Amino acid sequence: MAVAALSLGACSSPPARQSETEFVLGTTITVTTYGRTPDGLFESIFARVREIEERMSTSEEDYTMTELMAVNDAAGEEPVRVSPDTYEVVRQAVEYSRSTGGAFDVSVQPLVALWGIGTADPAIPAQEAIGEAVAAVDYRRVRLDGDGQTVFLAEPGMGIDVGGIAKGYAADEAARIIRELGVESALLDFGGNILTVGDKPDGSAWRIGVQLPDASRGDYLGIAEVVDLAVVTSGTYERYFVEDGVRYHHILDTETGYPVRNDLDSVTIITAESIRADALSTAVFAMGAQAGMGFVESQPDVEALFVTSDRKVYLSSGMADYFELTHEDFTLAEL
Repeated sequence: MAVAALSLGACSSPPARQSETEFVLGTTITVTTYGRTPDGLFESIFARVREIEERMSTSEEDYTMTELMAVNDAAGEEPVRVSPDTYEVVRQAVEYSRSTGGAFDVSVQPLVALWGIGTADPAIPAQEAIGEAVAAVDYRRVRLDGDGQTVFLAEPGMGIDVGGIAKGYAADEAARIIRELGVESALLDFGGNILTVGDKPDGSAWRIGVQLPDASRGDYLGIAEVVDLAVVTSGTYERYFVEDGVRYHHILDTETGYPVRNDLDSVTIITAESIRADALSTAVFAMGAQAGMGFVESQPDVEALFVTSDRKVYLSSGMADYFELTHEDFTLAEL
């Protein structure tokens, strides 16, 4: 899932700054470390991220077979044994599906494949096809066996897609490697999914620019100051296509089968784990402002920022501790 936060002002005179960038997980990933950087750190990080992609991608443009493709191919037939990585991501995805009441649904793959948003050939599907895909989406029919480490989709036509969570998992894994190798200050940008390790080299918080919805990267709504936290944004401007003047974005409503239609342009989540921020940014967007805010307030250690189409910005109860609105065309409001 592409998101919309960018880092600002890493350090005026950063000590021993090193940075490397690769294109993986369908996006540009940049890892920046400060201080002593162990030999082979970047190679280890990007090898780990590629390993995750090679196990969990469902992109037929990039792979002929992955573990999740095998799970989807065996839907309604038999369980498929998967790696610990894939099992853990699917397990967490099912848990987020349950906790959000299906606003995030790991079994959304039939709809994702049908619309093709983000591929070379997106299109509005026929209503009959949408109905068939909707009928195949139900996280409650994903069967997990921890002892056998298998995933089973109970009905033919079902499919798992972890595009809304795998990037967060990969970022958390990269941060784990960084910490285990003794690096105390780092900034990870996974295509706009931001994860900070420690604080800045000068001891201050990282300043993260939250992108202005519906604008090119580099335009900011405001600044979030964070330490050891993830900042992840989901919005209508990330992946979409336009037909007959209507924008069709990639966040799909699993009840209607169409892109979510509500008053939101974007949702930004701040929490400790990137995988959690990744999943919740999608789920809370799908819920809408009122329900989404209520959900966030019920969750420990999660803060959110909502931007609506009428240029209003709504903050969860603790978000003001992190975020400052800087764009004069938007105003803070209360739900």
